[in-house]
Amino acid sequence: MNARKLVVIEIFILLLVTSTILTSCGGDNMHSKKPSINFFELIGNESIDDICLTIYYISPSVLTRFPWTVDNLIDSHKYKVVVDGNSLEEHLDLFKQISNDDLVPVKKKSSLDARIYYVLESKKHGTLFDVVMWGGNDDGDSIYVNGFEVKGNDIFYDVIIPFLPDGLAQELREYAGF
Repeated sequence: MNARKLVVIEIFILLLVTSTILTSCGGDNMHSKKPSINFFELIGNESIDDICLTIYYISPSVLTRFPWTVDNLIDSHKYKVVVDGNSLEEHLDLFKQISNDDLVPVKKKSSLDARIYYVLESKKHGTLFDVVMWGGNDDGDSIYVNGFEVKGNDIFYDVIIPFLPDGLAQELREYAGF
């Protein structure tokens, strides 16, 4: 009788461990979040005077000893553009053109080498939207939108081109191929 109980308990424990392992494996892939953005919702309640766009950048052609993080890019702050709400107002339609259809997750994650980082911020609510360029993988260049790696799309370049110095804007056009 004790042997029978021991076998039942062992089978129960084996099933419990097996089911735990199977439900844990690949959890990130099975339940990955899809990025989502709605600019009408993000900036709809904001005063234009409270919004600011900050762009940190380094030329894509500059070689670094190691791939840069956003912090490396910000800390270098060699090149930085700050756009106040009034200057940004005429270009907000570009941001509003970004839709969820533009946020196509990459199939294979890559490592980040930050060359451009821009952040749309509100005095009241902090970061509303941020983009880091670039990651690279077999799918081509990728970018990070609000922390999610997605396939590169011209719209993410278009929103900052009006604010960049002419030389960098031209270099970015050539690098991105548009």
